[in-house]
Amino acid sequence: MNVPELDVTPTVPAVLRRAVERFGDRDYVVTQRRRMTFAQAEAASRRLAKELLNAGVGKGTRVGFVYPYGTDWVVVWLAAARIGALCLPFSTVLAPGELRKAVRHGDVDTLVMPDTLGTTDVTKMLEEVFPTLAGSATPEHVTSDHQIGGVASHARAGATTERPLRLPEAPYLRSVRLSPTSARRALPPWATAISTDFDNTGEVEGVSDEFLAAVEAEVTPSDLMVVIHTSGTTAEPKGVVHTHGTVMRHGANVAGAFRRRPDDVVLCATPFFWVGGIGVTLNVALCIGHTVLCVEHFEPEAALDLIETEGATAVMMWPQLRDRMLQYAADHDRSSSFASLLATSGLGMSETCGHHTVLVLSPEHPVPGELLGSVGTPVPYVQHKIVDTETNDVVAPGSSGEICVRGYSVLDGLYKKERHEVFDDDGWYHTGDRGYFRGDVLFFEGRINTMIKTSGANVAPLEVESVLQTFAEIAQAIVIGVPDKERGELVGAVLIPATGREINVEDILERAAKELSSYKLPRRVLVLDRDAVPYLATGKPDLLTLKAMLSSPTM
Repeated sequence: MNVPELDVTPTVPAVLRRAVERFGDRDYVVTQRRRMTFAQAEAASRRLAKELLNAGVGKGTRVGFVYPYGTDWVVVWLAAARIGALCLPFSTVLAPGELRKAVRHGDVDTLVMPDTLGTTDVTKMLEEVFPTLAGSATPEHVTSDHQIGGVASHARAGATTERPLRLPEAPYLRSVRLSPTSARRALPPWATAISTDFDNTGEVEGVSDEFLAAVEAEVTPSDLMVVIHTSGTTAEPKGVVHTHGTVMRHGANVAGAFRRRPDDVVLCATPFFWVGGIGVTLNVALCIGHTVLCVEHFEPEAALDLIETEGATAVMMWPQLRDRMLQYAADHDRSSSFASLLATSGLGMSETCGHHTVLVLSPEHPVPGELLGSVGTPVPYVQHKIVDTETNDVVAPGSSGEICVRGYSVLDGLYKKERHEVFDDDGWYHTGDRGYFRGDVLFFEGRINTMIKTSGANVAPLEVESVLQTFAEIAQAIVIGVPDKERGELVGAVLIPATGREINVEDILERAAKELSSYKLPRRVLVLDRDAVPYLATGKPDLLTLKAMLSSPTM
């Protein structure tokens, strides 16, 4: 297999060290409130890495974390990755039931979070997520208060060990580490304080720089680095596993395909915990030294302000959001702030570490006629083939079929899946996308299966159906993607009442919001008696007719 060659070992610790040497004083991440250089990111992640090592975290330890996209997220990621831990970043909009499922599915050993998320008290939320947590306590040998890395800790002086958690609902979870928003805030006895603040210069006892360097030297390109969670075609989470080599090589490789320059300032409008953040933005910046802008709670006006203030040169965002931003900028006489920015389109997915084809959009480089309507050309070193969806035979040039990919950027595997469940006999990954090539240009025709793609996020209908059908008044739920200009698709649901029951849609959605992320909640809901549901001759619901009903302007 041909792979992109780097002038550095493709691991997080090696690439981070080179970044500091080459452009340490340059801004790495800038938000509306904070700016963090590459050197500051290294120093903060160095301190946190030492704290994690003190706690017994090492190569292969599964570290789950939940942070808004910003400086803290980057510090936690770098700290865990540079010591060889397996990173499991989770969405900030996971409902309590979803977070519990994700932590259990990911076999998370160490969970790292802030003590508040927006207006949510994380300590209270976690006691809802893990019902037996409130009765657990980790610190032992209580004698006197002390600090870890300059942050007040609930652990005490003389406490050399921690009593690991033993939670039936998360059997592998051993510790919860929270970064307090206030140094004076007392944490519950089941939590230990950590610091993600890059302004904190406190030292960590027990782990020298020499020992940390020895640990980092054992991290190899083949080591597993991250599990990106995305919806699968089942109700269970789908964990896409990538190695250090994949993520770092892809960052360097797509930098060229995206026409990125070291002096670029790139607005990232995709959360870091999805592949658009960690797979084609943060890793690119770490490789070439450009600055990443992010708005923690994305809103067009705030994004335009940051673009203008920081002199953005490019954007990374889903096509539907870019269209909305273009319209918003035009409506508010701010087109010059946005329309001139370099943007990248193409086709990609978590399983390919982001883009596997690229189409660059800019006023200075209009799209050639042969690329109009396409998703661009393949990323270098990534192979493609189009196969018949029934026979898996390669189709004739120009014919439509399933898009298959193979190469260095393709996933190492799916968490808790055997290799034969992920790849075919020749190592190809079948994407579930339909398309065709015209020469070396790929045209995308949509998903083969029923996966819903809303604002760049995947939603598995079965996952939503499984939650809705736990409600006594619902006999059956049929979840379908409904076309939408802004989001690509909306989540739509047809609900069939149980015998003798009535369905209150508002009440259903309010209850579902406790188990499902906001983007998974149905935005179009149709209540039909079973006799009113159209069926095919096979006995299955007629999804096309139901989609048309949900798409009706009168809905």
